[in-house]
This record gives sequence, C-alpha cells and structure tokens, in this order.
Amino acid sequence: MDQNVTVIIGGETIAVPPMCFAALKRAWPAIQAMPGQTNLVDQTARSIEIVAAALAQSRPELTAAAIEERLKGSELIGLVTQVPQLLDESGLMPAEKPAAGELPAGS
Repeated sequence: MDQNVTVIIGGETIAVPPMCFAALKRAWPAIQAMPGQTNLVDQTARSIEIVAAALAQSRPELTAAAIEERLKGSELIGLVTQVPQLLDESGLMPAEKPAAGELPAGS
C-alpha cells in the first residue's frame, strides 16, 4: 500500500499519491457515485473529481476543471481503470483480485 498510481493526462504521465483523509473527504461524493455510473462519460467525470482531490497538495494546478480541459479522449479509459487502484492504495477499498483458481468477475 501507499504507492503512487500513474495516470496520463494530456499526454503527461502523472504520479497520483494515495489520498489522505482530507482528500478522501473532498472526493467522497464522487466515490459514492462510482458504483452507479454505467457510461464512460459519467465514470470519467467522477474519476476526474477523485484524481483532482488526490492531487490537491502535490499538483494543485490540476483541478477537476483543468484535468477535464487537458484529458484526451484516448486517455479516458486509462484514468477510469486506475481509480480503483488509487482507492486501494489509499486504504479505502481493495482492488478486485480473484482468489486462487477463480476467474475474474465478468469472465
């Protein structure tokens, strides 16, 4: 745990640190909304809010609005798929890993 998660925003590889309580609190509405999001645009919007909260101290210029402006269409899925890892590294939820001998969910 406590390892940075890497995302690409506007072609720049950015290390996103695990979230402290203040960042988790800022991101909480987006975190709670994640399970109900079924389309890529909504998932990306919530993911951006979470990543911006995590970057508030190390990269304060990367607000949610700034990330939205910089994020390329080809980077959306990568950002969304890294958020569960970020939440895991922040101690909030374990990333889904199949048990020995089990297939991943959705297989």
